[in-house]
Amino acid sequence: MTDATPHAQSTSSSLAPIYVASMVCSMGMMGFVAASGPLAVSLSLEAWQIGLSAMAGGLGWVLSARYWGRTADKVGRKPVLLGGLTGFILGYAVLCLGVLAGQHWNLAAPAVLTILIVSRFGMGLSYSAVPAAGAAVIADRFTADERSGAMGRLGAAQASGLLLGPGAVALLAGSSPSMVLVILALLPIFALGFILARLPNDMPRADATAKHLALSDPRLIRAVLSAVLAMIAVGIAQIVIGFVAMDRLSLPENAALLLAGSALTAVGISLIVAQLVVKSLGWHPTTLIRVGSGIAALGCLAAAVAPTPFSLVLSYALAGFGAGWAFPGINAYAANSVSREEQGRAAGAVSSAMGLGAMLGPLLGGFAYQLSEMLPLLIAAVAFTVAIWIPRSSA
Repeated sequence: MTDATPHAQSTSSSLAPIYVASMVCSMGMMGFVAASGPLAVSLSLEAWQIGLSAMAGGLGWVLSARYWGRTADKVGRKPVLLGGLTGFILGYAVLCLGVLAGQHWNLAAPAVLTILIVSRFGMGLSYSAVPAAGAAVIADRFTADERSGAMGRLGAAQASGLLLGPGAVALLAGSSPSMVLVILALLPIFALGFILARLPNDMPRADATAKHLALSDPRLIRAVLSAVLAMIAVGIAQIVIGFVAMDRLSLPENAALLLAGSALTAVGISLIVAQLVVKSLGWHPTTLIRVGSGIAALGCLAAAVAPTPFSLVLSYALAGFGAGWAFPGINAYAANSVSREEQGRAAGAVSSAMGLGAMLGPLLGGFAYQLSEMLPLLIAAVAFTVAIWIPRSSA
């Protein structure tokens, strides 16, 4: 477990650019998910095809997260954040052009799907820099005892994106999904400028010969497995909400878009509330993981059988509250398990594990939905439940 770093006394105001970048990238990623059901209809795509495009984003994420973490240790956090945001902006621009081409320029569905897959892959490659470098900045500047609360504040910023992204979808429910995506694609440009102007430059934490930190490292195994399972569950819940609204609740496209945005907005509110109280709890990261995963599992189970729009929104809110404790616990557990020189690589390893879950969750949810409308959310509940019982490492 690491001790206080020289940066522990930094003020939280200096971290504002990190919070903004996390928020707007989360808005962009989750806004696409909230609009996925109606978007599939407007582009003549199936649920599993939208799931495939979401999987591509997760694949890019998992392939690049450890690279970004190592690079953040070697060259500093700020250059990694700037590079990641630039790539994310370019990927989102391509995504929007593909959607517009499918909706207004009569581009064939297979071509649109190809653009979605390629652009989401590029977005995933770039997006992973933000959580990897952002969590490393937090680990640099706070002591081991303070990290759960600090990670909670970073998580609250990400959760704000979960709230505002779907909120934008709900607000613009009478418009086309492509309009929502275009608006969300513009926000990372602001974050890029904010980081460039306001985030202090930092020094590398490791030399160029520093060894890799394996996902199977005994110190990280609990954080890695919990991250994979939690993100599988989150990805499933996100990808199916629009389809559940249209099929189980028999809502038309615009109403389904509104309900999907409302449910994911409720998740965002719950995440923020949960993560803002993490510091006052004073719990060990393992306790946060276990209690949070248990609450999230109950929320997913309730969502699998929710008979009304209101109960579905409440179920998603409960799941979001649990996740709001689990994710800061996962990040703090990883940071506390390694040395100061390994913080970027540890954050990259956990981010890579989350990317793997983000890749598998939407694909699994899309295919499971073809078998049974209830099955995806039941699988999500099981994934959170398994995360409760992963033993602690001896590190």
